[in-house]
Amino acid sequence: MPVEIHGFCDPAFQPMADAFRANFEDGLELGASLAMTHHGKPVVDLWAGHADWKRTRPWEQDTIVVLNSTSKLALVYGFLMLVDRGRVDVEATVASYWPEFAAGGKAHVTVRDALTHQAGVPWFDPPIPGAIYGDWAAATSRIAAQDHRFGGERRVCYHAATLGFILGEIMRRVDGRLPSQFFREELAEKAGIDLQMKLTSPDDLERLSPLGFLSPPPPPPDDPASRRIVGSVVPGEATEWQRRSIESPGGGSCGNGRSVARLCAIGAQGGELDSVRYLSQALVDEASSLQAEGVDPLFGPIRWGLGFALDGEGYPGPTPTCFHWGGAGGSFGIMDQPTGVSCGYAMNNMIMGPEPRNETRNNRLWSVLKEVMTGL
Repeated sequence: MPVEIHGFCDPAFQPMADAFRANFEDGLELGASLAMTHHGKPVVDLWAGHADWKRTRPWEQDTIVVLNSTSKLALVYGFLMLVDRGRVDVEATVASYWPEFAAGGKAHVTVRDALTHQAGVPWFDPPIPGAIYGDWAAATSRIAAQDHRFGGERRVCYHAATLGFILGEIMRRVDGRLPSQFFREELAEKAGIDLQMKLTSPDDLERLSPLGFLSPPPPPPDDPASRRIVGSVVPGEATEWQRRSIESPGGGSCGNGRSVARLCAIGAQGGELDSVRYLSQALVDEASSLQAEGVDPLFGPIRWGLGFALDGEGYPGPTPTCFHWGGAGGSFGIMDQPTGVSCGYAMNNMIMGPEPRNETRNNRLWSVLKEVMTGL
């Protein structure tokens, strides 16, 4: 169906606008936003559709949505700032900052292991109710007390629900601030990034678009490890404000395509944005280079930098030099130093499947991104 696209697109990036429109016309979107920067300058900033499922409220320029695991980009940026400042050593053990974490055969797990999803606690066992997930002290205590899932063996396994607590507790122990406060004060406010790890004002609920499904979601995965990862937290009864105002740095951030693209512009420019340096060039280079690889239960073959996924067989990037991550349902952020490009995408219609890039909507955006970036 015809859809009115709002915003702007530099003519050199017009294929991105065409792909964005095509996804709406094919019935794959309810509401969404897509943005890109090139050497820090906005070149695409588009939004369209509806922000509610009754189709009475339009998706506006400042509409935000829960980003799910795309949130981990904000988490990792904040964490790496502490690494850059010498407050955290990636070669040190997690337990050197958080002694309780040593329990259950985890004393040898390093910060680098955590950043590459090899910390050995990829899910809560047993699954925890939402009330405990929203209690920082209770959730981190559960993680610290758990056994290493793989008997101490270093193994890549996506820490969907636990990474935010592991990195976040290290941040709290060395800095005193939880990830949401650190990110807000050290990145979001300074760089003008409209992305919040947790909402701080109920007023923001008025511009929050709820996630949902235009098509039925798939059944849980067959693989036992994958089931544990996606079923790690048991949702409970809660108001929207209660859900959105808890500290959930690995998956609870709210933002849109523009805010994700602006955040990722820091990595695309070697740690700098608007002449302000947030990360050193050396650390960005390390974070965007291979640190670990393996066959992940959820994603198959995957390659990790420091907290960012790299181009690879199971989760390919638009270009071989991109580093990126996404969230359940389809949101993503990518960055690439050679081209100076960053891209952010966020939507309210979740499309789930066994292959994160094997569906029409994301495949279209990903392939056009490859086309556009290859020409720069």
